[in-house]
Amino acid sequence: MSLDLLHRRLVVAMGLVALTAFAGGAGFEPISTVLAALALTLAFVWQPESDVSLRVERFLLPLAIIMALRALYVFVIGDDVVIPVVDLLLLLLCAEALRSLDAPNDSRLYYLTFALILAAAAYRPGVLFALTFVTYVVLATVALVVGHLRRKAEQHRVREALVSRRFLAGMVVLSGVTLMMSGFVFVAFPRFSSGWAARGEVLATSIAGFSDQVSIGEHGSRIYPNPEIVLRVEFPDGTPEDLFSLHWRGRSYDRFDGVRWSRSNSLLPSIGPARWYEAWGEGRVRQQIYSAPLDVPVLFALHPLLDVRSNNPRIEPLFDNAGDHIYWGSGVPSYEVLSVADRPAPEALREAGSGFSPARAYYTQLPPLPQRVSDLADSLTQGLDNNYDRVTAINDFFHTEFDYTLQLPRSAREATLDYFLFERGEGHCEYFSTAMVILLRGLGIHAREVNGFLGGQWNDFGQYLAVTQNEAHSWVEVWFPGFGWVQFDPTPGGTGASAAGTSWLWPGRFLFDGLQHRWNKWVLDYNMESQSGLYQRIAELFGAEPRARANSPGQAPAARVGVDWTTFIVVVMALSTFVLLMRSRRHPLEVGLYLRFRESCSRAGFRADAGVAPLLLLDELARVGHPAHTRARRLVDYYLRSRFGGQELDAEQQQEMKKDLSEARRALRRTRAPIDPAAARL
Repeated sequence: MSLDLLHRRLVVAMGLVALTAFAGGAGFEPISTVLAALALTLAFVWQPESDVSLRVERFLLPLAIIMALRALYVFVIGDDVVIPVVDLLLLLLCAEALRSLDAPNDSRLYYLTFALILAAAAYRPGVLFALTFVTYVVLATVALVVGHLRRKAEQHRVREALVSRRFLAGMVVLSGVTLMMSGFVFVAFPRFSSGWAARGEVLATSIAGFSDQVSIGEHGSRIYPNPEIVLRVEFPDGTPEDLFSLHWRGRSYDRFDGVRWSRSNSLLPSIGPARWYEAWGEGRVRQQIYSAPLDVPVLFALHPLLDVRSNNPRIEPLFDNAGDHIYWGSGVPSYEVLSVADRPAPEALREAGSGFSPARAYYTQLPPLPQRVSDLADSLTQGLDNNYDRVTAINDFFHTEFDYTLQLPRSAREATLDYFLFERGEGHCEYFSTAMVILLRGLGIHAREVNGFLGGQWNDFGQYLAVTQNEAHSWVEVWFPGFGWVQFDPTPGGTGASAAGTSWLWPGRFLFDGLQHRWNKWVLDYNMESQSGLYQRIAELFGAEPRARANSPGQAPAARVGVDWTTFIVVVMALSTFVLLMRSRRHPLEVGLYLRFRESCSRAGFRADAGVAPLLLLDELARVGHPAHTRARRLVDYYLRSRFGGQELDAEQQQEMKKDLSEARRALRRTRAPIDPAAARL
């Protein structure tokens, strides 16, 4: 394969890889992406003649002008200008790739492919971007070298300059070394702005799953699965035993109109003091949560939450009047929380009598309901003398007398609370939680609707709990004076039935999601804390004692001790680079001796730069009758035989070269070149 064809195919391959990187980060734009992929594939296998290339260019020029005007219009109206600019970029790239092989467009092809992969980095780059970037670096290294050889071959009029496979393999290894050194630099210097701009992140609006409302009015269909992952939860202090029954609390609701739950705008503060929740028990569970950007600013966590710390400086955790955990700001939520792992003892809840109860007008509110709903609540709790037993009786009633289903009611008449309680006898979680809250409020017990997620699926590859939209769930919180809000889940078996197993792609998706999670954690969000944790792991591998976690919620900041690993790595890299540079400057003995001789000639006033051939320099010394000529002749002869003749000099010959160099330099110091400039010109 000729250098021209090889170089063109390498650059076209760079364009295809950059296109894949952009499609993986910004999303697949069907028309422009498919057309560009087809054009680049055609350029890989077909190189037109000059006249055909000119006709193609004339056809594409008006399209380029139209796309440039489109990008300008989008920029003026303030919309996302990246996509129109990339469309123009793709058109120019395809036009250059479809030019003839003799077209001098190397630089333009490099710039266009680099601009395309740079545009991909403007979005939140994932694992696919990492793979394509590595491929791009390898291809670019080989393409740049081949392009240089191509230009040199044209300069020296070499018609058939072929490149061996061994040479290409060496270039691939060189690119690997470049990537490895980049990795060392990456580890040594963390990013100081955690929270990559989430350009290209699509808000996970809840098609089937968590949403900012709870309604029982839907009918005529069923709840279809949605395996979109919305939470990835790590447990730094150990995985809880009841992993799949954890309730990831989202939002609470106080007002019910008979069909839909909502939040009152003028809700009074309804937050129990932290000391109440701390008294539930001594168990604590720490969660490191990586959340997808939902359409509502909610921080999901286990209830009750004692402390929260954001890992993203672009968001600030907040508590609203209801005690829900929200955030202010923009960016991908990444945060660490500390929650109580225990529930209050039943005996303690039974003894919880009168005391502070928040916002009575809100948490005992009821819409107009049939009398038999109130009668049902009275019959279920008859003879019970405390609120805990009343709550437990109603909760057990739903577990024993009802069934769980994803099938929605057939009509609007059946999509009512009354029909669910007395006719249908089955439903999804929102029916159960709504019914329990209404029955409790009918008894004067403060209760509210809560939604979030239940459980999740453990990712063995990434060692985290993946919570999908399929785990969206609703449950109940009941107020107990002196204890705060205590959760109860009336939904019977079948809750959280996930559709993950229905797709044969799911195991592979979990593997890919584990890679994606590690990429986000260790690349996009790599900060000082991540670096410290990585160095600590490395230190533990060499027998160092593990040190306490620093700046975790609920803990005092730990002093940083041990080796400054950043400085250590930087010093090692600097020394390694210095050694490599020194080794690269080392020459064979014969070459070094000749270079020293040439330097002495230059100091003596002779023209002895790299462009002067050794024999011409020797002839100039002879022409002016310089005394160094005699000794220099044998030195130059040995140098030429070793450097260009492939002859390996023995120790005696090398010693003779050293002796000749010493005497020639002594003669050059004593006798300089003639003063007449013409005498020193070769």
